[in-house]
Amino acid sequence: MAGIGFTLRKMTGRGDLWGIVQAYSYSALLSSGPWLFTILALVGITFLTRYLVTWDDLLIFRTIITYNFSFSLVFCGPIVMVGTRLLADQIHEDRLDRAPSLLFSMMMAYIALVSLPLIYLYGYAAALTASQRAAAIAGGYLIGLIWTVVVFVSALKNYTYVSAVFFIGMFIAFVSCSMLLASYGATGLIWGFNAGLAFILFGLLAWIFVEYPALPREPFILFRQGGTYWVLGISGLSYNMAIWVDKWVMWARDSNVDVVAGILRTAPYYDSAMFLSYLFTIPVFAVFFVNIETAFFEKYNRFYKSFQKHVTYMTIESYQRDIINFTMLSLRNLTVLTGLLAILIVLSAAFILETMNIPFKEIGVFRFGALGACLHVLAMFTMVFLSYFDFRKPVMILNVIFLLANFTFTWLCADYFALHGMGYFLAAALTFVLAMGCLVYNLKRLAYGAFITNNPSI
Repeated sequence: MAGIGFTLRKMTGRGDLWGIVQAYSYSALLSSGPWLFTILALVGITFLTRYLVTWDDLLIFRTIITYNFSFSLVFCGPIVMVGTRLLADQIHEDRLDRAPSLLFSMMMAYIALVSLPLIYLYGYAAALTASQRAAAIAGGYLIGLIWTVVVFVSALKNYTYVSAVFFIGMFIAFVSCSMLLASYGATGLIWGFNAGLAFILFGLLAWIFVEYPALPREPFILFRQGGTYWVLGISGLSYNMAIWVDKWVMWARDSNVDVVAGILRTAPYYDSAMFLSYLFTIPVFAVFFVNIETAFFEKYNRFYKSFQKHVTYMTIESYQRDIINFTMLSLRNLTVLTGLLAILIVLSAAFILETMNIPFKEIGVFRFGALGACLHVLAMFTMVFLSYFDFRKPVMILNVIFLLANFTFTWLCADYFALHGMGYFLAAALTFVLAMGCLVYNLKRLAYGAFITNNPSI
């Protein structure tokens, strides 16, 4: 994302409001495009169609989209993390002729991993019609494949095209659902949503193949080279599982769950409040990627390039102090920004829920979710800084701790309605505190880490 940030930062430096709006909008879209599209489209379609279809049809549609989103994130986690690192290596080595091979390999890996669970759940276990089974399986493939494609889209510079593809896809989803719901109910809603996803997937693929015209000659490149970065794979898997594990626990433990198609369990009041709380963290993502990560990368690059120039140890120490000071100052500013955002959300929670037509009983979950989401993004940004210095194992351990803590705390709070959402909040707080401690410790040993612990020649 730092490479994108340099281009986006030029927009903010033009001195006009439109440039600032463009930069932050593109940053939000590129950092969370599929997730943002799914949440906005799901909320919009639900709002527009709630009086046009039965509650049962709407519940089937929302449940299948929620499950597909969960499947796609968890199974894409290791693939995207390892694939992103391999793509970065290719860019560094100026071997972008291998990018199509990597993309093809990542897409095939996702299809191979997710096929059995998708087909078993929708094709056998769930009580759905044949058309609903096919639509649900297709949706599971489409959302995950978009996640893999976005890795490559983020390295391109045509942000206008990318934005247009996402917004046109969302518009197609709205129109298709509106046209099909009257005659086909839940089935029409799922296929209509898939139409928007398909447009996004193939629209992005079209531009990628324009930018990277080489043929995919190494279809197994992810499996051949990805083993080196197995720690990143575990990090990606545990991180994405941690995002969803509190929902899984609530689906299993909550007495007020909805059971769809005989087997698909969801807790709508919990899920809706948590998804909405995530949505409010997008501005923080935009600020981080446009301003902070870009400036950080400049200092990071200067520090490591100084080794090649054989500078003195005093110079290296001064560059290290610059990195430490900038990182701590940036995290302090982000903490203040997210803290103010969390306070604003908590105080205006009643108004937000009323505006979104969400039952008031969800206010506790929403408030805990907002506080947890703010701490969650801070922990994630801290791990981004650690990842720059290739501290893969500490990041993996932090993600595993986040997963175990979210599961444990949510399980302990599940029987107490007033505490729903607190498990996620406590897990995010614990992860942020540990991540900060890990970052401070490793930043003080940065030069030692660069020359000794992270030196591949030793």
